[in-house]
Amino acid sequence: MEPGKAVGALKKVLKKAAKVLEFFGDDRVIISLILILSFTIALALRIVPMKWGIYLNEFDPYYEYYLAETVLKKGNGDPIKGIFWWFSWWFDQKERDPLFWAPYGRDLRRSSQPGPAIFSVITYSILKSLGFNYSLYTVYAFIPPTGAALASIFIFFLAKELMDERAGVLASLFLSVSWAFIYRTNFGAKHEGLAIPLMILAFYFFLRAYRKHSLAYSVLAGIFLSGVVFSWGAYLYPWNMLALVALLWIILHPTDKTMALAYVPANLIASAAIAITPRFGPKVAFMSAGAILPLTATAISIFVLLGLTTIKLEREKLRQITILVSLLVAIVLGGLWYMGLLYSLPGRILAVAVPLWREVGVTTVAEHAIPTWAMLFSDYRALIIFSFAGVIALIGKKDLKSIFTIIFWFTALYFAMSMARLTLIFAPAVSIVAALGATIVVDMLIRLSREKLRLRRRKQGISRDIVVFSIILIIIALTPAVVSSPAILYSHQPPLIVTSSIPTLDYDYRWSDWLSALEWIRANVPQHATIATWWDYGYWISINTRRKTTCDNGTLNSTQIRLIARAFLSNETEALKIFKELGVDYVVVYEPLQSAPIQALGLRVYFSLVYGGLGGDLAKSAQMARWIGWDPDKFTKVVFWETGGRKYPILVPADTPEAKNATLYKMIFTKTAPGQIFIFEPIYMGRPVPGYDGPVYKLPQLEHFKLVYASEPNGWVKIFKVIYPENN
Repeated sequence: MEPGKAVGALKKVLKKAAKVLEFFGDDRVIISLILILSFTIALALRIVPMKWGIYLNEFDPYYEYYLAETVLKKGNGDPIKGIFWWFSWWFDQKERDPLFWAPYGRDLRRSSQPGPAIFSVITYSILKSLGFNYSLYTVYAFIPPTGAALASIFIFFLAKELMDERAGVLASLFLSVSWAFIYRTNFGAKHEGLAIPLMILAFYFFLRAYRKHSLAYSVLAGIFLSGVVFSWGAYLYPWNMLALVALLWIILHPTDKTMALAYVPANLIASAAIAITPRFGPKVAFMSAGAILPLTATAISIFVLLGLTTIKLEREKLRQITILVSLLVAIVLGGLWYMGLLYSLPGRILAVAVPLWREVGVTTVAEHAIPTWAMLFSDYRALIIFSFAGVIALIGKKDLKSIFTIIFWFTALYFAMSMARLTLIFAPAVSIVAALGATIVVDMLIRLSREKLRLRRRKQGISRDIVVFSIILIIIALTPAVVSSPAILYSHQPPLIVTSSIPTLDYDYRWSDWLSALEWIRANVPQHATIATWWDYGYWISINTRRKTTCDNGTLNSTQIRLIARAFLSNETEALKIFKELGVDYVVVYEPLQSAPIQALGLRVYFSLVYGGLGGDLAKSAQMARWIGWDPDKFTKVVFWETGGRKYPILVPADTPEAKNATLYKMIFTKTAPGQIFIFEPIYMGRPVPGYDGPVYKLPQLEHFKLVYASEPNGWVKIFKVIYPENN
């Protein structure tokens, strides 16, 4: 090639390269690439459990999948007809599904929210029409991780609305790797993966409605907030938070009609969604304790629109009138609730609003426990610190964005610290406010580096080296929160049903007892049989085997839960009476017993560890006792076993008549293999196992319950057939 042509070709290449660099140097392109990266990271971390197979996680997702299946079935494959069936509850016969809470059944529509089911069915139908033949089960499993990954994009727009694009991309990155958010929105999880992104969009369009004076944006905020209502029992949080923001803003600016116009349409749409949902209805929407704040904000907004705009008073006088009217409305509504004329809040909601106000049904559930600050810091790390910086920087500012951000952060923190399962509510708030804090600190450093300070009559600027070093320190401090070991490590955790509720990362299917037990029930238990079990495992049994259960994770009927607790902790005679009343044919118990060899005697000793996430029905029996008002100390006792140079805390039945005759303990400690001995049993001449310091006794054998199956490979799940005396 001639030199001239070569130079010309090189110039063309360089021009094209310059255009490419110019394209990728554009702010919009960079932001788009970062958002794509955030979405990809968020989705990848959440779908890792697929390597164990297509399983739903925990318990509630199985029920939500069943609802999706029911909607599709009721619509004869048509999602629109299925949706119509759900909301026709108000007009047709209130049917009950006999699969749940036998023998009475469960009104699915009256006791459930339709959001995840409807969204899954619509997505499934669209994919099917496009030629993708995925099962409804698979589609449902992908909804939570996909929705949560989209949240990392939606939060960019919310953070941008509250500050700028830099805060937006940081918030997107923070949320995409937030372990508190991933934990409840991974593959096969439940409704939070749908509700949280809808909540973020509702907040975004509410702020846009105010800034743009737009009715359309207010309507969109209401529509997305309605999606939260349909999907999540914690819809009360965003519903009341927007009301609090609107009310506070109107009190500070009593002549500002823009807020009233932004809030009222959004709230009316959300309230209408609550009113038409069979689970809630008009009472919850307009006549409940949870509606006091939205009703007050709506009344004041209408008061502003219709009254204050025509009254020529001083601004301070208007503010005083607004505060007075707000207090009067809230006092009247609160008084009606106190007198029982307004619908009260469920126990779980009350436990969130007032953490010390907890009934037994709330305190006996692990995910309802009050988190510690150590747990919160473990989830969010340095983001907590930078979010404090962001809040401090915003305090004192009186613009709507600052007020909204502060209220969002404080209320989310309060509810996150009220209940362990709600720590994910704090994830969007801390991501946004930490991003604001980080950008504020960096901006301050850069600004200080450019300003001149007077020190001893000399003009001296802050060294750029110090600024660069400080920014590097900020990046280092934030790195653990982004490259988070919990997010990366624990995303590999298999679904609980695969590991029989044992938390683990290194897994080779050696704990697949529940899978084997469910398979045996499907193959061997008669179709119309009723199974009694503690409520923790109800959804697993009823959905996976399609056999009736007496109680489940919905904990809807506390009376029936107490009956099961009483049956388990009573003697066989009392247990038979209760099981006969409920029509029980089989009983399922679960206890992940561990074992160790006693070499000198050729035996294996079996025991239940206190710690290590191995809690089964033995540990839960203390909570069963609390449910029915009995003394848990009469049923279980923590003892110690010293072996191999280590001392292990062991849980055993107490040495009391109540424990020795408890039907549950006889079931748990039914032997399934030769040479099996339990830690509390004498091994020879009444002597205990070497190193064991607890009570020594033998439990009586079962008389009216026949062991028909012990799960593989460990025998942790035991299935008993009830032998009623008249059938002998």
